[in-house]
Parts: sequence; C-alpha cells; structure tokens
Amino acid sequence: MHTLSLHDDTRAFTASVINRFQLSETLPNTDDIRDAVRAWAATAGQDVVAAHIVDQWRSSGGQGIEFSADVSRARQKLFRCLDNRFDTEEYRDRVRQLTPAILAVLPLEHRGVLVGSDCKLTRLAHAEKEVAEAKRAVLLDAPKHQKLKEVSEGIVSMFRLEPDLAGPLMAMVTSMLGAM
Repeated sequence: MHTLSLHDDTRAFTASVINRFQLSETLPNTDDIRDAVRAWAATAGQDVVAAHIVDQWRSSGGQGIEFSADVSRARQKLFRCLDNRFDTEEYRDRVRQLTPAILAVLPLEHRGVLVGSDCKLTRLAHAEKEVAEAKRAVLLDAPKHQKLKEVSEGIVSMFRLEPDLAGPLMAMVTSMLGAM
C-alpha cells in the first residue's frame, strides 16, 4: 500500500475585484452609488443594507474605515458617508473605498444603474430574465393576457441582443410564421 499526501487548497479567493488603486473613471460615480444603495434601502431597510455592506467590508479585509459592532451606529456612519451632506472630498473617498464591498452585495435589480446598460452581457442577462418569465407564465398556465405580455417581452429582449440584426431576424421570423 502506498500513502498519498493531500494538501487542501480550497480557500476562497477574497480579494476585492475593484480596489482603490484603479482609475477612478472605472468606478461608478459616488452619487450613483448613493442612489443605488438608497433605492435598495427603501425596499430592504437601512439596517439590513448596512449590515450586508459592513459585513462584506470586514470580510474582504477593508481598512481605513472602522464600523461599530452596533448595527444602528454602523448604519448611521455608512449613510452619513453616502449622503455627504457637506459635499466633502473625504466622504467621497470613503464611498470610493466602500465601492467594492457595496458592489459585491448590491442586488441585481439595483446594480443596473451602476453598470452600463448597453453592454452585451447586460442585454444577455435581461434577455435571460425575460425569457425565464415567459417560460414560467406558460408552465404555470397564467391568464392569457399575462402570457402574451411575458412572451412578447421575452421576444423583444431577444431582438435587443444584437440590435443591428433585428431587421433580418424579423424578416426570417415573419417568413417562418407565414409557413405555419
């Protein structure tokens, strides 16, 4: 018998995708970040949002901004930074530092404001969502008006994947439907 030694190298990679050394042009505007976080807080609550962001900040090894263990104090400090009532560069720098943690936990429905909506991946994600909703409406035998709405939104989102091919695709689909 031979013995095998095993080295466990399954540690998760926890480094930030965006760091403070990248150009500020690659990061979303601090006002847009504030608006996205505020929109998220309007649906989930400020305490929940602050807890997610602060936990991500701590778990990714964030340095330079210390948050209290008390959730309400951490919330107060986070939203004070985001709101920047006195329009200071210090608070904008703090928001830039927090941006990787915010983007890591920001739900998809609020992330669209920060990511350019005219990139291929965003259009693909939107098309996947719309087609999934159309499939769900058909599978669950939704009312006719809802099926029509969901299926038409799915079709339109598929045409938006490659806008320059919409005309030829429409001609192909029309000819195929004519043969039915």
